[in-house]
Amino acid sequence: MKRGLILVAALVLIWMSCGEKMTEEQLYAQALDFQEKQQWEELSDAYVKLVKTYPKSPKADEHMYNLGMVYANNVKEYNKAITTWEKLLKNYPDSRLVVNTKFMIGYTYANYLGDLDKARESYEAFIAEYPEHELVPSVKWELNHLGEDISDIELQLGEEELQDVEESLEASAN
Repeated sequence: MKRGLILVAALVLIWMSCGEKMTEEQLYAQALDFQEKQQWEELSDAYVKLVKTYPKSPKADEHMYNLGMVYANNVKEYNKAITTWEKLLKNYPDSRLVVNTKFMIGYTYANYLGDLDKARESYEAFIAEYPEHELVPSVKWELNHLGEDISDIELQLGEEELQDVEESLEASAN
């Protein structure tokens, strides 16, 4: 009888602990673990959970941006990436990540989805809104080479232009 009560008590404790809400820090640590292990589906699920569970967090925009990056770069779900970034723009219009997000939407349309009309629209809106931003040279370069094969384009770049584009892309990743 005593064993039965101990077993029931243990099961109740396990069940209760499974139902406890993880803190944002715990979920983020879990996400980083999935990233380190290159478990992309689990990583995207962790970011989805972070965004849904903590939408008012000071880091919610960052989690949403990262979710879009995982969709685009790792899971190869490009439309989900764009949808995620569009939600970021709608829900967090004052985020420090808005500019990079707008760039990534155009970049994804151009380089992953091949939707050159939407890419052009996104890039032209970017230049109109941020004419002095450090990503403008990359955006202009993208516009000038929409639909071209990147392996052909690299042959045409001068050393300085190639360095400018690489620096702009690095800045957008940060």
